[in-house]
Amino acid sequence: MFKKAAAVAFKGETRIRGKESKRLHQAVASTAGDEIAAALFPNKAEVVIRKAGGSTFQFIFVNGECFYVQLDGKAELGTGELLPTLQALWRVEADALLPSVVIQRPVAKFIFGGANVMAPGVHSIVPTKS
Repeated sequence: MFKKAAAVAFKGETRIRGKESKRLHQAVASTAGDEIAAALFPNKAEVVIRKAGGSTFQFIFVNGECFYVQLDGKAELGTGELLPTLQALWRVEADALLPSVVIQRPVAKFIFGGANVMAPGVHSIVPTKS
């Protein structure tokens, strides 16, 4: 009746501690701020890196929840672009991690109906809070 959830086949698992954990915490703090980094990576948290897609992607799990994805799996941890997952956005305020787009009022009904956001309908872009 219901479709089963797709399972991701991870190819490796590495637990990180000490220096690497601090480097990851600093990478998140540099983009989102110290408060957000402390909320996502508490002290004594179990941080696990899992690779998928032929070592193309690195998934960063904190206490069993996936908070970030690093697209360049061959780069050092925290040096590539870190993309927050929905779990991370639910844990902290979403506007602290992602910029927001403000659209004009007449355009809203089309956007809510499924149309793409186009440049003439954008009123302003609000940067992240950091």
